[in-house]
Amino acid sequence: MRTTPLRAMEEINSAFLRIPKEEVRRLLERRDPLSIKHGMSMFTSKGKPRVIDVQMRPWVLDAAQKRFFHRACRLLRGALARVMPLYLADPAVRRILPLEPLEHEWLLQANAGGVQRPQAVLDRLDSTATFACSDWKDNFWFLEPNSVGIGGVHYIQATCELTKDWVIPSLHRALPDLSLVFPDDIREILFKLMARHARAIGRKLRRVVLLEDQSVNEGTDEFSSVARQFNRWGVQAVTADPREIVARGGELWVRGKPVDLFYRDTEITELFEMAGKKTRLLDGMREAFLRNQMVSSIAGEFDHKSAWELFTNPEFSRHFTLRQKNLFRKHVLWTRLLWQRKTTDHRGKTVDLFPYARRNRETLVVKPNRMYGGEGVYFGHQMTQSAWERQLDRTARKPGTHVVQQATQVRAELFPVASRDGRVRLEPFYAVTGFVATRDGLAVLGRSSKESVVNVSRHGGLIAIWSLG
Repeated sequence: MRTTPLRAMEEINSAFLRIPKEEVRRLLERRDPLSIKHGMSMFTSKGKPRVIDVQMRPWVLDAAQKRFFHRACRLLRGALARVMPLYLADPAVRRILPLEPLEHEWLLQANAGGVQRPQAVLDRLDSTATFACSDWKDNFWFLEPNSVGIGGVHYIQATCELTKDWVIPSLHRALPDLSLVFPDDIREILFKLMARHARAIGRKLRRVVLLEDQSVNEGTDEFSSVARQFNRWGVQAVTADPREIVARGGELWVRGKPVDLFYRDTEITELFEMAGKKTRLLDGMREAFLRNQMVSSIAGEFDHKSAWELFTNPEFSRHFTLRQKNLFRKHVLWTRLLWQRKTTDHRGKTVDLFPYARRNRETLVVKPNRMYGGEGVYFGHQMTQSAWERQLDRTARKPGTHVVQQATQVRAELFPVASRDGRVRLEPFYAVTGFVATRDGLAVLGRSSKESVVNVSRHGGLIAIWSLG
């Protein structure tokens, strides 16, 4: 099928409407068993597995879309790579990207001999980009960066493998000319990043440990699957708790074996919450940062939403290239860290920030600067003026903990939904993307929800991403 992504997805929707009812019922019966087989589940607060919803209809991208978003994301990643050096050099930057005292201390220790290089950061750039539209190149915004514990290192590929077994055979019968191929594998992107970083610091990639808080049973479980894949590629890989790292004899050890590199799921502030008063249990983790054996490296601590202020505030524009500034202007949302001060609005006019935020409720959103999972997000257009002002008053009492950001529309598009009687109907879902882009490729996390705040932890679902053949 020689077609555009938009036309292909419209034809896929139509094909689902034509599938016989008996076949639709069989698809529903196979969904959960296949989801479990492919690891498409997470754990509830009671430690019970819950199958993650995956849309029946995938997103499909063509080569032009992949090239465009790959270039845009790498350009933005280049700007993010400037953040740690700027933080170390400029007090004004440190105020925009506030670290907790212990984070700041570890950062200074890691950079005591100058800016620590290289920094290996695997980040996911969340955006409003979608692909079932004609203006995909122009009408999208980057929402925020995520560089520690990014969701999707297993699920991105697993959604494709699930849909390959689940719905793609039915689609091929309905659309025999449809040609879909697997996209870039995020696990391979991570693997190559770690192999390259190991070489850069003079090590071989022989043993890898994926670190997560193993005292908690709730949430996603991606690292076990990633470790199994790494083992298939010839690298010894296990999951472990950050408190298990031991520094001894010039090496870092976990369970009696030396480790070349670690991949982490936890920010430094979360580490100290885990350790409580037993901070000595973090000595090995701190040493891993000092020896630059951690991915994401210490620069990963700057996955603040307020990083977007560096890109949208004229005060800092001198630090970035013309190409980067053009990208910021077109695709990075105006963002300001909230405290009582003067700054510039999205037109470059000097304003008092809190009075400006009060007056412009309809066009703004307030978000916690460093929380994730879609918690604590307040859209002004969904609130009364009095409720909006009360929320701003609460954030004013905790300066530097929230950002105010230009609100943008999250697209809703039609996806097929099947019912037990074998009928298929098209329903609107909000959809957002998360891009992981390195020199080795582009991986895309697709998420959908009936809510405008789209997040899997808030019972949203995932969208498989395929490439047009």
